[in-house]
Amino acid sequence: MDDDTPEPGELRLPLALYRDNATGEMVIPAAEVSGLLRTSARQWLTWEREDQAELDPQTVALLGGALADLADQIDVACIAAAS
Repeated sequence: MDDDTPEPGELRLPLALYRDNATGEMVIPAAEVSGLLRTSARQWLTWEREDQAELDPQTVALLGGALADLADQIDVACIAAAS
């Protein structure tokens, strides 16, 4: 395997990072974070269906649901802040 190929059970996703010009801090857009959470949840469920998860199906479902809920909360908070 080459260095860019993820190992089984390894999740690699592109993530946009930006530097805030005013503070110099690194920031991640909220849409990127909520997308990352949803993609992670989907990937866990795929691993579970393909019998690659080391967790039981109920645990995978609960963790995936928690990530999706957190993504929803981020989206709602951003919509409220933009309104």
